[in-house]
Amino acid sequence: MSTLIMGVLNVTEDSTSDGGLYLHTSAAAAHAHTLIEQGADLIDIGAESTRPGAKRVSESEEINRITRTLQAIREDAHAHHVQLSIDTTRASVAQAALDEGADIINDVSGGTLDPHMPKLLARTGKPYIVQHWRGWLDGRDSSKYEYGVVADTVAELHRQIINVLNSGVKPEQIIADPGLGFSKPGPELNYPLIEHLEELQQLGFPVLIGASRKRFVKKTLLDDGLRRMARTDNLEPQEVSQEVSNDRLDVATAMISVLAAQKGAWAVRVHNVQASRDALAVWETARQFEHSTAPACSDLTRASQPATTSEQATTEEE
Repeated sequence: MSTLIMGVLNVTEDSTSDGGLYLHTSAAAAHAHTLIEQGADLIDIGAESTRPGAKRVSESEEINRITRTLQAIREDAHAHHVQLSIDTTRASVAQAALDEGADIINDVSGGTLDPHMPKLLARTGKPYIVQHWRGWLDGRDSSKYEYGVVADTVAELHRQIINVLNSGVKPEQIIADPGLGFSKPGPELNYPLIEHLEELQQLGFPVLIGASRKRFVKKTLLDDGLRRMARTDNLEPQEVSQEVSNDRLDVATAMISVLAAQKGAWAVRVHNVQASRDALAVWETARQFEHSTAPACSDLTRASQPATTSEQATTEEE
């Protein structure tokens, strides 16, 4: 099965890359339509930023943002067979969203922030994205991994999933998310989770990868800039910009989408659907020829040699 593309629709004031752009319902509806036209299979709507240091919005405001957005886009989305996912940690918001036609709940806390969330999903039977989560304000260095980021993330996410299952959620409802960028600040804590995705897949659940425009992607590009600077004598360190445009981040994210698809990810969550759709189209087309038969070396050698006199004569007679 092909890897699905989940487009991001942030109806927030303070998301890192697009905060405030789609806060108004008309702008949100227009952007949702753009995501659909670009080939999104799913749209993930979030009304509360999860970036480091972001302030929580009130429950009532989150419900208001989510429900009015759903009302504006659900007909368009469902007419194009695009499922609607809700990015929330609150059961009350999830319930309001499901009442308005949402299809999936995406809980970045993996059922840990609101104990009513798993119970709600058990009752409704809707798909439930459970993300690896170490908390926002736990008072410890949450980026230390005693046995390595892959082993610890898989073990901790497995425990979260067991707790969700114990609340009555069925295994077939669960989609696992390793939580790239959450308590994983650098490239060295994120790329291993993609490269060793099979370790997470062994838990037996579809896997969602969300790397789009995250800090570790930005650092990857900044580090590359520093390496280029080191090879160029006439560049001073201050000349290397610490800013990376969303366009560059989206190209890098598209590459990660291909890496995730190669590893069998169920879906990739991205801001720029077109970039990842194009990258996946190239990879999927090239993959069709993976087992095609190439000419033998002897055939290539023979074809490159000049024809003999007798062969030339035969050709001329014909």
